[in-house]
This record gives sequence, C-alpha cells and structure tokens, in this order.
Amino acid sequence: MSAFAPFKALVHQHCGLHLDGLAEARLFRAVASLQASTGLTDITQLLKQLSCDTALFDQFVSQLTVNETYFFREPDALDWLVNTYLPQRLTTEQPPLSIFSAGCSSGEEPYSVAMMLFECFGERAKALFTITGGDLDHQVLAKARQAVYGGMAFRALSPAFKKRYFSPHKGRYKLHEPLRQWVTFRPFNLLNANEDSPVGPFDVILFRNVSIYFDQQTRRHIHQQLSQLLAPNGILLCGVTETLGNDLGVFELTEAQGVFYFRHAEQPAIVPETPLQPSLLAMDNMAEDSITEDSLSVAESANKQLALDNCTDVAPQAPRQHATEKEPTDSISHQLHTAHRLLNQNAFDDAATLLEALLEQQPWSIDALVLAGLVARWQQRPQLAYEHFKRAIYAAPECWPAHFYLAELYRQGELADKPLQRKQRYAAVVRLLTTAPTSDGGLDTITPPLPPGDARFLAERYLDAVNLTLASTSTTQGVG
Repeated sequence: MSAFAPFKALVHQHCGLHLDGLAEARLFRAVASLQASTGLTDITQLLKQLSCDTALFDQFVSQLTVNETYFFREPDALDWLVNTYLPQRLTTEQPPLSIFSAGCSSGEEPYSVAMMLFECFGERAKALFTITGGDLDHQVLAKARQAVYGGMAFRALSPAFKKRYFSPHKGRYKLHEPLRQWVTFRPFNLLNANEDSPVGPFDVILFRNVSIYFDQQTRRHIHQQLSQLLAPNGILLCGVTETLGNDLGVFELTEAQGVFYFRHAEQPAIVPETPLQPSLLAMDNMAEDSITEDSLSVAESANKQLALDNCTDVAPQAPRQHATEKEPTDSISHQLHTAHRLLNQNAFDDAATLLEALLEQQPWSIDALVLAGLVARWQQRPQLAYEHFKRAIYAAPECWPAHFYLAELYRQGELADKPLQRKQRYAAVVRLLTTAPTSDGGLDTITPPLPPGDARFLAERYLDAVNLTLASTSTTQGVG
C-alpha cells in the first residue's frame, strides 16, 4: 500500500476530495511541505498531528485544490440568474432572497453576482438580496474577505466594471467597500451541511466548477447535503460542463432559456422551462469537422448558442526556427518578458502590439504564439486566439499550453463547441504531461502560464466531463 494512502483516506473522509490519479502530485507536494513545517517524517506521527490540529489540517487541504477562478466566469448563466430568474422570483417571494456560493474559493464568483445585482437594482440590491460564500479552505476565505485582486482574476471583467467597482491598492485592485461588506464568507464543508452550516435555506445555490474534485458517490452525497440548504422552490446552478455529471437523481434537471439548473423534484418552475427530451441529448455519430450546432454537447450548448466554428487550421509556412545569434535572442527575450508582464497587468492592447511586432520577426516563436493566443482570448477575439494556438501546436506538437487553451476555447463557449476536438486537446495535455510531468511545453523564455501539475489535473477532470457528455449522447442515439 502506498505511504500516501492514509493521507488520501483522511482527506476523503473529512472533505471528500478525490486524490487519485493526477491529483496525487499535489498530495505529494503537500505532504513534503507538511514534513518540512512540522519537522516530522514519521507517517503515523504526521497523521496524528493532522487529525488533532485543525489549523494544520486546513493549511494542508489548501494545497490540494486548484483555486483557479476569475470574475464573470461563465457569464451567460450569471446573466440569466440576475436579469431573468431573480427578478421573476421577486414577483412571488418576499425579499431578501438569499444566494449561496458553495466552494467560493477566493470570492470572485459571489462578488461577480454582487456587481451584477448592483448594476440591475442599484442600492436597492442590498435590501433585496443576501450573498454568502462558503469554502473549506480557510486561506482562500481570508483572501476573499480582503477582496484584493490582480492579474488574471480580471481576465473576463470589462474595463468599465473594473473602473466602477475597484480601486488601485498596493499594485493590485481592491473591491469597493460597500460591495465587500455586502458579501459574507464562512467556512463550509460540502460533505456536512450541519457542520459550520451557513444560515439557510437559500433561494439560489451556486455549485459551479467545484465537482471536478469529487467522485460520483461523493457528488451524490454533496447533493443530498445541499438539498437540506436549498429552499423548497430554490435552484442549484452547476458549472456548464459539469451539468450532466451532476444529474444524479437527487434533484430534477430543468432548462430555461438555454440555461440548465437543478431544483427539488415536483416543484413548479419559476420561469418558463423546456423539459428535457432525449432528442436534446442526441448527437449524430459523425466526424468532428461535420458537427452541427444542433449536435453540440448539452453542457456547452445550454450556455451558449454560438455560430459554428468554421475556421480551418493555420496553413504551415515554415518549420520552427530557433534563434542562434545572441543579440537578437536577448532582445526577443526581453520583449517576451515585457509582453508577459503586460498580459499579467491586463494591458492587453499594449501586449498585443508588442507581440504582433515580435511575430513579424519570429513567426514561429512558441513563446510569442502562446502569449498572443492568451492576449487575443482576453480581448474576446477567440478566432485569433485559435489561430495562434494552432500555429504553436503545428510548430511544437509538445506545446501542452497551446493544447490546453485551445480546449478551453471550446469548453468556455468562446468558440462553438466541438466535443471531439475538446477531448483530443485535453487528452494531448494528459499524455504529454504524463510522459514529462515538468515539461515547459516547448517554451524557451517564459514560464508556462499554468503550472504543469495544475494543467494536468484540470485536463484530466475536463476530459472526464467531455467523455461523460459523449457517452451520454452515444447512449441516446440508440433510444427508439
């Protein structure tokens, strides 16, 4: 039996995290950090210390999850919630309506809801709604309460919103105090709703992009716990790609205006709904290039009704070139670091201008292509991002960051979803990082935008989700 098996069992017992497979790498690092901080090397002593020291256990658990989040993630679902569902609920319910973000991480999700509600209702929003965030990780809750953010947290937030709701703060940005005080945060264990339970019941529970950490049995148990916190006619919103994986029989899956949500069985719908039919889940068994809009996976097409991605692969012009002269290499290296810094500061236009000039000099620079793809993505130019990532993959097939972010364009709905393409890209990430766990992905100058271990972990989880989608559609093809 692995020496790490007892740690897996302890974490699973207390908070349900599934640490098999690719997540083991994070566990190994967390145990090593624990040994260094405590001075204990004996496994039995470490486990005993973890079991009796709550603060130490919290610190340990905080190293086991990928707290990758940002403002206005999956905005279509939030837009429907704030501008359609909640106003309709206010016509039948006495305020305040309560909203709970389960697994809120560092707070970007509940604060996004707060900003949107303030846009819609103004100052009245504070009297009409309560917003609570809960997470097992005490360290990220502390960050959420501070409400100070920087870098990629703002990747999907419009400059107007950033200017309206944030102020510069020590090189970063702090949320305005009225909104910060409006949202409350508290510890919350998804496995036990009665332990440090937030005040419910809640009219809306957001359980988005969290379930990737749990196996199916644990997810079903979590649903049973959340059902105790959900008001009789409340709704549960999951992440777009997690919807089918969370249809476990505890709640009833319902669709309204292209958004899928869960509710208690046999409760009346608050807004006009479209009942699920097998035909909605069907997808013709065809090659990925012939997938039509009607054949998109339910998880993505429920959230985004986009035009088909009719783009073609970037035509190869030349093989990858490696700079050999020292002066140009140094100059290009400096410019790449500058572009990387501009990207992290959200100076997307400046970064794009610099990278455009760089790519004229070095059209096959993997670093420049990956950075240019990321910049185009945050500029909401997904087609251009697609072309940059595809070009990087052509020049360097081992470029796992390009594979990962190309898959993200499909998963996030920035391009019309092609589930088989999505599967292929995530599978490439898993394959490449299984073979070389610390690979730089062919990048010569900048560090990968996502740590290899985190990319591998996320790719495996998202690969599970797309496999579930494809398996579901394949099953429905045989019905009737």
